Amino acid sequence: MITKPVDINHIFDEEGIKLLKELGWYGSVAVQHHDGYDNEKLECVKEYGEKHGLRIYSGIKIPSKSSKELSKVVKKYRNKVDIILVEGGVIKISRKALEMHDVDILSTPELNRRDNGIDHVLARLGSSHRVAIELNFKSLLEKKYYERARILWAFRRNLFLAKKYDTPVVISSGAENIYDIKSPNDLRSFLNTLTMDSNYSKNIMEMPYKIAEYRTYLRKNNVIRYGVEVVVDNK
Repeated sequence: MITKPVDINHIFDEEGIKLLKELGWYGSVAVQHHDGYDNEKLECVKEYGEKHGLRIYSGIKIPSKSSKELSKVVKKYRNKVDIILVEGGVIKISRKALEMHDVDILSTPELNRRDNGIDHVLARLGSSHRVAIELNFKSLLEKKYYERARILWAFRRNLFLAKKYDTPVVISSGAENIYDIKSPNDLRSFLNTLTMDSNYSKNIMEMPYKIAEYRTYLRKNNVIRYGVEVVVDNK
């Protein structure tokens, strides 16, 4: 059984939140693009989450062509959201993202590439800095024929490298509406066909919750860094 599965998506409407809960999700990372970040939109989806019993985490996805720009945007949003994703596809950006402790997930490293977007050097960086590699299920479903086969190969290759170098991996539905939403069991079954290892698939399914809770903990006012807290003695 998967412990507290959390999906990563772009669902902000009440119907979608209700469906996520009904399908068995514990929580949802509601991801916005950084250039269109709207805090009111986030607060609204959190209200839907409270109403239907779904834990809502905030997320930002950053597409960038410049390492300098990436650093600036990550710094701007690190204390505003729970999860920071950086869009992959450009090697220098993927490398920069995997070197940053403040980045949580490298999203779609294979984007617009002929290869998988990750090699052994980048996998080691992700392992060292605990930046997860994302498998975006929607990006697969959107493709057909050769392109779908290419992304499947990229997923398998990235899973092989991640497992070899102990790099975190997450899988996301990437859903933008109710028709894109998948259940935790659907995504785990898909992972099982790629990994041929049910325990490894389970670990991947549980990783978004671990990342989100870690970042939520660090954002508490009394936390200086992981394991170091300011404790007030009321005696």
